[in-house]
Amino acid sequence: MFTDNKDFYPTPKELFYKLMNGKRYLAGRILEPSAGKGDLIKYIRELPRHNKSRIDAIEKDERLAGLLMSEGITVVWDDFLTYQTYKEYDYIIMNPPFSNGVDHVLKALELAENQLGYCEIYAILNKETINNAFSAKRQELLRKLDEHGAEIRYVKDGFIDAERKTDVEVALITAKIQKRGAGKSIYDKIPFNTTQANTDELSTALSTYVKQSEVQAKLNDIERLVLEYETACELARKTFEAIRDKESFFSYIGTVNKRDGEVGSPFSYVVSNNFTVADLSEEIDRLRRGYWQLILDTDEFKKMLTNEAIQELNKRLGAAEQMEINLPNIRMLLMAISFNKRDMLVESVVSIFKKITQYHQNQYSTNIHYYNGWKTNDAYKINKKIVIPIKWSNFDPAWDFDKDFGRINRDARDFILDLIKALQLIEPSVSEEFKTISEQEFENDTLRFRMFKNGNIHVWFKDLTLLSQLNYLCGSHFDWLPSEEELKTDRKAREYVVKEFGEDAMKVTLIGA
Repeated sequence: MFTDNKDFYPTPKELFYKLMNGKRYLAGRILEPSAGKGDLIKYIRELPRHNKSRIDAIEKDERLAGLLMSEGITVVWDDFLTYQTYKEYDYIIMNPPFSNGVDHVLKALELAENQLGYCEIYAILNKETINNAFSAKRQELLRKLDEHGAEIRYVKDGFIDAERKTDVEVALITAKIQKRGAGKSIYDKIPFNTTQANTDELSTALSTYVKQSEVQAKLNDIERLVLEYETACELARKTFEAIRDKESFFSYIGTVNKRDGEVGSPFSYVVSNNFTVADLSEEIDRLRRGYWQLILDTDEFKKMLTNEAIQELNKRLGAAEQMEINLPNIRMLLMAISFNKRDMLVESVVSIFKKITQYHQNQYSTNIHYYNGWKTNDAYKINKKIVIPIKWSNFDPAWDFDKDFGRINRDARDFILDLIKALQLIEPSVSEEFKTISEQEFENDTLRFRMFKNGNIHVWFKDLTLLSQLNYLCGSHFDWLPSEEELKTDRKAREYVVKEFGEDAMKVTLIGA
């Protein structure tokens, strides 16, 4: 049957399974461009994980095309080499004519390359077409297959037991065409390194936020991120404009082609999931938030702050996310951080002071004893030993009382590290490393602490001078102590401070302030 067709060689089922190389799941739109009488399509439909794929067939022989249509197979064209379409195919599965296999596989590659989406090609080809690349077309085919990383396997006697036999050795080709997209080419067109803005003030602001040696690198980063953001926003706007134009055009052709008496148009349900102005605004909002995070992403300043101070800083930065991203706004925000740096550092120390002293408060704490107006109640200072209740999270004694400081309960570790950060702002040599005394007890040169199963942590300050400086700094912050001017002019005031805190306490300064 059809033996007068020199290219009619139906694909044996065993060869089809070798071609698919174990693939059992096909979903989406499939093209069979040399369908014959539909053997490949039949095998596809018999796959155990065939997911009701939509299959298009192409067949040049009118008799075979008629047979396909009688079997309910969709025939969309006659000559594959002239086929043009706006359809997107997920798979092209083919046994092209042996006499012209090169042109057919090249056409399949061209079709897949011109698509917007991903496509897999499975093709049976005469082995000699691959091994004997004497023509420019064969060489072009090999180049393209290599470019796409195609897999080529050889099979002998693939048609030896076929409906129409031949001893031709075949090559089984698998090529996965991944659309590269225009992202890189768009990015390459961004005019980096052309910013003419005066960045001296921005550099000054950055010097507060990052290490001096990293200022220029961060400045370059910011300029790059601003240009990326502007390009991304322009693409988002152009996309919205294109969608709006498409919707408007579809609506217009619906009106043009509307028949008398029809309620709707032939295209009423073509457009779905409209992209609105609100969607565009939300998309740009998300872009802006993401880029602000990248621009302000540095640990240099945050690592000096306690957790509560970091949360406060994040609130300030979060409020800035509605600001447009440009160099003037970035400079303004960083300058604001710079101007408030000392206050934030002081607040970082004060936040841990508040956390500790709140547990000393009782019904008598507000009965303040005055010495020339200065508070001296013990509720307003940290003693050399403190007891802090911690609400254990996911309490597990075997975990919470580990011998490794890095593995102890998170809440306990966070409290101790916050206390260390506060002390490091006064004396940067304070270590975050602790040695183990027991499963519950740890120490370094500055602190010793012990954890108890009742949820308390007992902390002993070993460096009392540092503790006095911490108390003096926080007392001054709350105006509980004489001012600098009073210390210079009032002997009793100075004697009081020296007695309570020591001479060295008045020399306290914050690192980085």
